[in-house]
Amino acid sequence: MSEKKEKITLQGIHLEGYFFIKTLCNANMDYRRGEKEKLSLQVSSVLMSNSEKRDRWKVSLSVGLSQKVDRTKIPYDFDLSLSGFFFCPGTEELEEKNIRIVAPVIYVNGSSILFATAREYLRNITSAGPYGPVILPGHNFRPTDLEGRSDGLKGTYVDSGHYGDKVIN
Repeated sequence: MSEKKEKITLQGIHLEGYFFIKTLCNANMDYRRGEKEKLSLQVSSVLMSNSEKRDRWKVSLSVGLSQKVDRTKIPYDFDLSLSGFFFCPGTEELEEKNIRIVAPVIYVNGSSILFATAREYLRNITSAGPYGPVILPGHNFRPTDLEGRSDGLKGTYVDSGHYGDKVIN
């Protein structure tokens, strides 16, 4: 006899706000046009649930050049870190076992939203630089990135500081 699987519906992932924690972007004044090397990125993302409100989630993302890149052949050196806060209606009522099922969906979508934000931010600031805009290549976030943790999360957070005071974008 087969076990009936419970259908879990995620009602949406809403970005409530975000902020940049670190923005480093330096033009390489020794760079010569035509020596461009393919951008190889170092990308990491962390998902956290709110310890007080289970329908609130935080994703922290870092994007920078890989250590393997020859920086003399890259027009800009950059390192960005940002955090986004997401509202996911319906997750407050879910049982713990079902949180483990929806967490990878929130991770992939939240990380992808923040990556697009970082891409646009970097394009915007480099467009005023000496070598023109840099547009980050795509990056795939996978649900398996969360494997190895029994709860599918990297930690919890508590609303505090500027975010709790609504002093963000």
